[in-house]
Amino acid sequence: MKKVHIAVGTQNPCKIDSVKSAFISLFPSNSHEIIIFPFSVPSGVADQPFGDSETKQGAMNRARGALSEATKNGTHIDFSVGLEGGIDIEHTDQNDEMIMEGKKEVLWCMAYMCVIGTGSDTCTSCKHPQSTFDSQKYNLAQQEIVGIAKTAAFALPREISRLVLQEKMELGDADDQVFQRVNSKQGMGTVGMLTKSIISRSEYYKHALILALTPFVWPEHYIITTKAV
Repeated sequence: MKKVHIAVGTQNPCKIDSVKSAFISLFPSNSHEIIIFPFSVPSGVADQPFGDSETKQGAMNRARGALSEATKNGTHIDFSVGLEGGIDIEHTDQNDEMIMEGKKEVLWCMAYMCVIGTGSDTCTSCKHPQSTFDSQKYNLAQQEIVGIAKTAAFALPREISRLVLQEKMELGDADDQVFQRVNSKQGMGTVGMLTKSIISRSEYYKHALILALTPFVWPEHYIITTKAV
């Protein structure tokens, strides 16, 4: 049984569950054991990131931070993962806009995933059966293999948007206030409440995490390889 060691840049149980579920989907359970090492690391961006660039950077910083913490502890790691939720602001003239401070704006919820491979043989053991990549022919230890993906986006309710923009609340806090609940960001999240739990926060992240793992499924199409001497 091959063990897959994964450092995750969060201690949020919902996010940890999504990481474990995504990796179980790609690594055969009859031959791999998924082991998660959660670390509380800073995102290096605002508590409530806005836009693709800031949100993506937060995910990358968390992945690198988790890898750094694991390395300090002497823990063998095959993958390091960062997840960061963010918001896009769209200025629109559509009928479903909300008016704030003279501007017509719609807020879209989204998130970025970052997966860093450490170059171990385990990193590509989830490759597609038709993949021609042979890790024995390349020095993966000299590569930094990074996969990044973005979730689907959805428009936020007007009152949540108002609280985020005008009251400067984080999305999770605004969600708690509007839907009268506590610590939703460690539970089903906004997406869960809006979809009657059909799409949980964990499931919402899972699909993007699987997409972030595609460089390891088809490494010959993503990795810039250097042949081993």
